[in-house]
Amino acid sequence: MASSGSFNTSAYSSRYLKFSWSVKSQSVAKNSTTISWNLKGAGGATNNWFMSGNFKVVIDGKTVYSSSSRIQLYNGTTVASGTYTMTHNSVGARNFSASAQAGIYTIAVNCSGSGSWSLPTIARHATIGNTSGNITDEGTPYVEFSNPANTNVSVWLEIGSSASQIARRNNVTSRYTWTLTDAERNAIRQAMANTNSARLRYVVYDSNGGDNWSYKDYTMSIVNANPTFSAAYSDTNSATTAITGNNQLIIQNQSSLQIAVTNLSAKKYATISSVTCSLNGTTYTGTISGTSCTFNIGAVNLAANTSATVTVKDSRGNTASQTLNIQVLAWSTPTALVTMQRENNFYSNTTITVDGSVSSVDNKNTLTIKLRCKKVSDSTWGNYVEVPDNEPQNFTLDNNYEWDVQVVVIDLFGNTTYNLVLSRGMPIIYFDRLKNSVGINCFPEDDESLEVNGVNAIRSVMTRYLTADLTNLTANSYVKINLSGTNSFGDKLTATNDGGIKIGAGVNQILVSGRMLTSCSVVGAQYIRIAKNDVSSSANMLCWVSHTNTTTSAAFETINATPCLVNVQENDVIYLYYYVPASSGTIYGNNYGNQTSLTVETVS
Repeated sequence: MASSGSFNTSAYSSRYLKFSWSVKSQSVAKNSTTISWNLKGAGGATNNWFMSGNFKVVIDGKTVYSSSSRIQLYNGTTVASGTYTMTHNSVGARNFSASAQAGIYTIAVNCSGSGSWSLPTIARHATIGNTSGNITDEGTPYVEFSNPANTNVSVWLEIGSSASQIARRNNVTSRYTWTLTDAERNAIRQAMANTNSARLRYVVYDSNGGDNWSYKDYTMSIVNANPTFSAAYSDTNSATTAITGNNQLIIQNQSSLQIAVTNLSAKKYATISSVTCSLNGTTYTGTISGTSCTFNIGAVNLAANTSATVTVKDSRGNTASQTLNIQVLAWSTPTALVTMQRENNFYSNTTITVDGSVSSVDNKNTLTIKLRCKKVSDSTWGNYVEVPDNEPQNFTLDNNYEWDVQVVVIDLFGNTTYNLVLSRGMPIIYFDRLKNSVGINCFPEDDESLEVNGVNAIRSVMTRYLTADLTNLTANSYVKINLSGTNSFGDKLTATNDGGIKIGAGVNQILVSGRMLTSCSVVGAQYIRIAKNDVSSSANMLCWVSHTNTTTSAAFETINATPCLVNVQENDVIYLYYYVPASSGTIYGNNYGNQTSLTVETVS
């Protein structure tokens, strides 16, 4: 490398030219060198001149001077001079060449020369090299860089897309390892309060000849930053804890379960974003208050030990979980098997046994059984009487009445009520001497009767029938048939003067049937209807039968109503009605074997 240089052209008659150059200046910023140059006459005596012309100077391939004029040259006379600027390559190196020519004593060029040199290298900017790459907030970053100018360099770290400068060091000359202060590490974490990773940029900067920097991007990660907390469960129901003596025992459907989360702490400038609790397939989201969060879950319908998982999440998405093993005591409402029996199914002396059952609840539960009675016909109960568990108890409950018996099974948390009915004292067979009647599994209601389960086994039956022909009936309407003849047995049914059958006391159901013998010469529908009291209300209709006459010949036809079971009450009167079609016909009755009749049979 040279900072100056020269060459002589070839000579003619001992005369020649000399080209000289020297570095005038170098620019690091522009990476360039400017040289000063000149071309002078040389050779021969100092005071002797010679004619010369057609001068040409070329530097770095570029003609910087050219002249065809001829001049008188002395040894040392300057032909031309100037400056020339050249840009160096990327590493600051530069080679160049120069040439010169002239015609000495002649017009034609007869002298020439050239030379080549290497200019002094220009120191370049600092350039980033190896770095520590991806690191964590607890790591130690370093950066390497080239520094050809051997100047002071600044290095720094930037975090995130906003290129926030976190840690800077000035006046370094070679590889630098950061010993980050607590404040710098905290600045990194604060800049990453909502993320676990962010862009990390290593920057190398120098101002040698102007601002210049180079950088590399990697990733900064936050580590060891999961949130921390404490969690515990308890029964906050003072009534149940007074029984168990331990707020860590949760009674099924009775205790008030509370899960308390305390000492919530997010790490490295993060914040707590959510607290959840998962229990028995349900996830609860809590409300954070300061450093705590409370889940008031209340009663839980679980019969066995369970677990609850509390999960805390911070603003970076980091989570921490804790599982609480919850001790559960099974509980259900108390139950009982109640048996109640009159002596011989008849007498007033009655035995009641209550076999109660309650949940253990860690052997802290108790059983109480209470009983009260009243006649079914009464509206007011008697007082409760406490009875022992599974021990027969005797009561006197008048066998002439039906009784309501109420049993309440009670434990420390709830109760169950059983409502029972004790029937009247009912013998298998009972002889009523006053009524001259017999009851089987019942007390007889009627005189001179045999009754089974409250039903008179001896039924009353009545049939009423026509004893004379009926003619000229009103057309297009129902006509009550006045049945005059009577066949009957039993005492529950009575014949009325208008042809009906009246229901007596104690009759609730009957079987009714009927038939009519008609002779009608009109085509159309005929009906018989059996009704109680009258035929005007559909509610009174008991049964009906239709028949369509298809011929105009007056043939005899029978319309039958088969037996039908219906409900009745005392003093109802049963009638037989006939609907006469468009024109009147003739009804024939008794003369043809009682073909028109109404039959009622008591059932209950």
